[in-house]
Amino acid sequence: MKISRHPAGAPCWADLDTTDVPGARTFYGSLFDWEALELPSGYVNFTLNGEKIVGAVALREGQEHSAGWSVYFMSEDLDATTKAVEQAGGRVVSPPTKVGPAGTAAVYRAPDGALFGAWEPDKHIGSGLVRESGAPSWYGLRTPDVEGARAFYAQVFGWTSTVPAPAGGAAAHLTFAGGVVEFGAVTSGPESAAGWTLHFGVEDIDGAAVTAASLGGRVVTVPTELPGVGRVAVLTDPAGVTFALVQHA
Repeated sequence: MKISRHPAGAPCWADLDTTDVPGARTFYGSLFDWEALELPSGYVNFTLNGEKIVGAVALREGQEHSAGWSVYFMSEDLDATTKAVEQAGGRVVSPPTKVGPAGTAAVYRAPDGALFGAWEPDKHIGSGLVRESGAPSWYGLRTPDVEGARAFYAQVFGWTSTVPAPAGGAAAHLTFAGGVVEFGAVTSGPESAAGWTLHFGVEDIDGAAVTAASLGGRVVTVPTELPGVGRVAVLTDPAGVTFALVQHA
């Protein structure tokens, strides 16, 4: 689905912090048919059908987080979002920072330790495609405090959450404020594993998992049915970064 403007609170962008940008270009480009547009700064925009969908950047020494996919949510006022994060018990990792003419970004850590970002766009709206093959299509949050996470994000972004029936292991499905499409789920996990997992859409999850493995990735969790969503699988890329696939029902 093509996007011209993400609603407030919706997932809108993702960055891959990696120790091997060239390797990521080869792996993800081969797996999802992405093309890479490298900026003079070294930042890479991955595109699909001419639309920017995610980015990649070399992990810098001294950064608080390790290599991985960082998810950003849409904010119409980053100063207000920052205040809401702090009032809800989170903390600021990187304060609102202007990214040239593209927009403004901030990074936060939730009370459970999960890292996430927010994006206030100017010329760069975020992902131009969502919920289709090769594009960001689902967002999973693992947390040791499911109810606390639901309350935190509801306060910060105005999300609503519902418990699906049957739950199928998912404690709640998430909907952004004013949204009509569920975009993610919260599941219980150990404190050490608190964080977001980005799922990319595929049409054939079994075939995609085999392809990923042939490209040097690793299948951590084989394709499994997630009630109300479809089939999902968790993998790592050749640099050890976790991501997931989803074949929506």
